[in-house]
Amino acid sequence: MWIVHWVLGLSYYLFTSVAVWVEGSGAIDYAMPFFKTLVAIVIFLYASINQYRCHRHLAGLKKYSLPELGLFRYLICPHYFCECLVYLSLAIVAAPKGELLNKTLLCALAFVVVNLGVTASGTRKWYAEKFGSRAVETKWNMIPFIF
Repeated sequence: MWIVHWVLGLSYYLFTSVAVWVEGSGAIDYAMPFFKTLVAIVIFLYASINQYRCHRHLAGLKKYSLPELGLFRYLICPHYFCECLVYLSLAIVAAPKGELLNKTLLCALAFVVVNLGVTASGTRKWYAEKFGSRAVETKWNMIPFIF
């Protein structure tokens, strides 16, 4: 791993944690409406289970082969999409009273989307070079119907 990526990753988690702390855990609406909590839990579970399935599939592939099971049929990097959904669910659960989303975690989500989006674009390019452009032409990079 490149040292800059390592430092960036450590910095990201450090500053995100501090920012959520500064915003204040007291701002979190622990008595939030049932529907909001339920939506966040469903998103989190869907994302976590599917991210696990994606990683399990990737780990079981032969070296230099194209993943094609599950969400890989539609997305180049579905595990990145699932990671974004995890952040979205956390932003919903940690939202202060009267707000839909936690602004700090929404900013963290934006960073993750950009960071993983760049990587997903590189993955698409690599797959197209390795397996031909027809292998990836019908797939979205990371976010269905958007990117």
